[in-house]
Amino acid sequence: MVRVSFKDIGLRYTLSPYEKPVAHIKPGEEITVEVEDASSGQIRMESDLRDRSKVPFGNPLVGPIYIDGAKPGESIIIQVKDIRPTIGQGAIYSSEFNEKYLTEVPILRFMGLSFPRKTKICRIINGSVLFDGLKLPYKPMIGTIGTAPYPEAECISSSVIPGRHGGNMDLPDICPGSKVILPVFHEGALLYLGDVHAIQGDGEIFGTAVEMPAEVTLKVDVSRENVNWPRIENAEEIMYVATTGAGRSFEDAVRIAFLELAVYMEKEYGIDRISGLMLCSLVGKISVGNLWAVAAKIKRKYLEEFSATGMRR
Repeated sequence: MVRVSFKDIGLRYTLSPYEKPVAHIKPGEEITVEVEDASSGQIRMESDLRDRSKVPFGNPLVGPIYIDGAKPGESIIIQVKDIRPTIGQGAIYSSEFNEKYLTEVPILRFMGLSFPRKTKICRIINGSVLFDGLKLPYKPMIGTIGTAPYPEAECISSSVIPGRHGGNMDLPDICPGSKVILPVFHEGALLYLGDVHAIQGDGEIFGTAVEMPAEVTLKVDVSRENVNWPRIENAEEIMYVATTGAGRSFEDAVRIAFLELAVYMEKEYGIDRISGLMLCSLVGKISVGNLWAVAAKIKRKYLEEFSATGMRR
């Protein structure tokens, strides 16, 4: 198995196609990646605060990882095998980013106020995350995973902004046992990942979750399929992801995700896309990552049962 650690190669803050690959893997090969937390390791105690004068950027990543045989216009299939905390704890904290995340209109600055700075250290013990003595379930997930986008997409090459390439989706569905299918824009796919959370609720409304350094084990394959947006699969559900962007609202992202899902249902299950969209209107669900990313999902059992009835295109 290939192993790579941020301790040996440093951290990245963009999903750039111009960086030298930190590792090469073959299709079907597993790789273990050690990643730092979203604060770049600045927060280890409750007295610690995020200091942008020392580390101006957030959401550090490890990458790019070059996957042999991955070509533009195709996709890669990433199986999330395991996510392990490396120091037995994570942290939820506030910084200038949280203020902007919650109050995009700068009313606090206008009033001469600022968002309170606070840190909570959450230990991870025996499958639980301790939040002020409350035992929450340990549900590890990868907050940021994506391929390098086209160079002209500078606004989404940031490690903070998601897009068609994936990136900072912050979807709890990207967890052990799931598959993530990402579009490829460059030779080798150029995969980046980081921003692991021990637990996160839908919307990540505080702007941070329990951010933790971790070791992530992935298995990566190459597919000839062309996907417009990321797809996530698990044993029970299939979902498509879409994000906000320039001229694209959250409402638009929800619509795009369901439309992509309906087209997939037609292609893979023979359900005509209008009937598929009707079915999504009845039993479809959404999962909200951060406030920029949404996954439209449907249970596999509905697709299999509906397809078996002969209600095909």
